[in-house]
Amino acid sequence: MVLASLIAGLYSSSGVSSVALIFGIFAAILLSRVRNAKARAVDWAILALAGLQIPELFSSSYRANSMGAPVLMVLSVLVFFAVRHTITRLFQIALLAGALGLGGVWLGLEGLNQVAVETGRLREFGFSNLVAFRSRLIVPPTTWILGEWFTLALLALPFACALPIYLWQKGRKSLALAALLLPSLTTAVLTLSLSRAVFWSTVLFYLSAWVLMVASRVLSPRAGTAVLAGALVGLALILAFESAIYPGIIKAYTGNHTSQARSTEGRVEIWNRSMRLVRAHPLLGVGWSNSALMLLSSADEEETTGFASRTFSLPVQILVEQGIIGIFLYAVFLILVARQFIATIRRSPPMRAPEKSNKHDRPSTDPVEKMADLDANAGATHKLMVCCFAAGLIAVLSRELTYSSLTEHSLTMVLTATLAALVCQSAERQSYL
Repeated sequence: MVLASLIAGLYSSSGVSSVALIFGIFAAILLSRVRNAKARAVDWAILALAGLQIPELFSSSYRANSMGAPVLMVLSVLVFFAVRHTITRLFQIALLAGALGLGGVWLGLEGLNQVAVETGRLREFGFSNLVAFRSRLIVPPTTWILGEWFTLALLALPFACALPIYLWQKGRKSLALAALLLPSLTTAVLTLSLSRAVFWSTVLFYLSAWVLMVASRVLSPRAGTAVLAGALVGLALILAFESAIYPGIIKAYTGNHTSQARSTEGRVEIWNRSMRLVRAHPLLGVGWSNSALMLLSSADEEETTGFASRTFSLPVQILVEQGIIGIFLYAVFLILVARQFIATIRRSPPMRAPEKSNKHDRPSTDPVEKMADLDANAGATHKLMVCCFAAGLIAVLSRELTYSSLTEHSLTMVLTATLAALVCQSAERQSYL
């Protein structure tokens, strides 16, 4: 509960410093009962990423901009370890997911309200092409969210989906149906982004969740197809409803607009200039948060500051700011997360096929059979939730291929670390809960 409150507080506590959060999360780890905590390769990999910040700080081109990097990395590492080694019960996972999902809903409601207000103003002046004004429709609700707003909503989506899964598996179907409001509102604001990358990353999330659930045999192909169909139908209904209110939304995702073509051309040019920076600083890069200054120094006079100062690709940004060593360590970490995900899925108790019974059969009183049933239900629930978290990582990393926002704020870093920890978290004790 303490950990969930600390992480969820990042959504609204603009005055809370990262240093204060570090001490709070460290205290939460000390107060938690960590039993049989085993350091695995993925743990050493994230520690290596944190240790890399020390030599990079000294080699930074503009050291003042990089001073916050060690603090953010320490915060992310502490959150990773806290979630991975102290969140050991399915109820705790659901509580954490619910808190972070509610934070995403709060962002969603803010976004939906902003769209309604801004489109009303545009219509008063006779403007109907929303794509041309998409940067004005939804802006950060408070000044503390410095990065791309939709990245936060996309990171909150898997947490919002995990809570209904848990409630449904626990037999609380009415509450599960009510909890579907969380992912529905988050999806609704993502479809209003008018960004093809954001929209298709949202679709990719649902597709990835379906593939992982079916591939891990937590759902049969028939049940998985039904779940996917329900998700896509819900997404289509949301999109159709929004299109009826704000015409032109569907064309933003299927058509080829002038602004989108310029965006693609600008990205290619920025990536070319970024590669020149990589060749000049190959090993450790130019330092954390220095890509903007370095790119602006070589930008054309016609380019706007907001566009020219971004790498528009997380891998490119890591290459520029942290060099070949940094991109290698991040790649190793992601590979180990994927490896641990596979191990987690395999260690989860296997699902038991439902046995046919008639109405005269009495519930089994055998404690061994009861425990086996509990194991099977807990294993299935854990698999479903982990697949959902893994799909969230896939979706946001896909989005970041053409954007660069994960390293801009402590909240995006913490949410990503939380997802990674939940994806590769050990499930050895989940079956007995």
